[in-house]
Amino acid sequence: MHNLIVLVAFAMLAWSQGPAVVPAKPSLPVPRLDKGVVEGNTYKNASVGIELTLDSKLKFTRPELTGKPGTVPLSVTVSAWGKFRLYTAREGTTFLATALAYYPDDQRSSDACMRRVIQANQGNGWKLVQGSGEGELGGILFARTDFLKVFKEGKEGTAYEAAFVKACNTQALIFVFAGANQDAVNKLIAATGLKLDLARSGCRLKTTAATQE
Repeated sequence: MHNLIVLVAFAMLAWSQGPAVVPAKPSLPVPRLDKGVVEGNTYKNASVGIELTLDSKLKFTRPELTGKPGTVPLSVTVSAWGKFRLYTAREGTTFLATALAYYPDDQRSSDACMRRVIQANQGNGWKLVQGSGEGELGGILFARTDFLKVFKEGKEGTAYEAAFVKACNTQALIFVFAGANQDAVNKLIAATGLKLDLARSGCRLKTTAATQE
C-alpha cells in the first residue's frame, strides 16, 4: 500500500516523457515553464497560469521541472500527500503541466492525453472504473477517468484514483487524486480550489473537455 505514491508518480512521469519521434521544430508555441512556488497549502505557478489550493491535511513536496526543448516535452510536476497509515492507501494529489508543442497533432486533444494516462496506469495494474467521463475543477470542465487497484501487503486493501485531464492551447493540465476509496478521493476533489489565468493557461471556461484542442 505504501507504494501508491511511487505508482502515481511513475504514471505521471510516463505520460510526460513524450513521443518516440520528436519533430525538429515545434508547430505550437512552447510555453516557458518554471517550477512555481508553494505557499502553505497553495501552489502558484504564473508560467502555467495556475493557483492550486488543497485540503490542509495534504502537504506539498518540492515542484520539479523536467525536459529539454527539442528532446522531450517540458513538464512541471508537484505533489501533496497526507499522513502515512499502515495498510491504508495514502491520500494525495499530483499536478502535471506539460507542453504539447512536440507532440503530433493527433495527440494534443484531451481525449488523446487521457489515453496516455490510461495506458500508463493500466501498465501498473490499475483497472478502469465505469461511469467516468467529465469532472469540474475551478469552473473548468476536465475529462475524468477513475481507477482502482487492489493490494495485498499483509492485509488486503484497495487504492482509488481519479485523473482529470485538460488539453489547452499549448499545454496539457493533469490532476490525479488518490486515496483508499472513491469517497476519500471525492472528498479531496471537493476540498480543492483551482484558479486558472485563462490567458496564460489557454483554457476555456465550461468548454467540453473532450472537444478542446
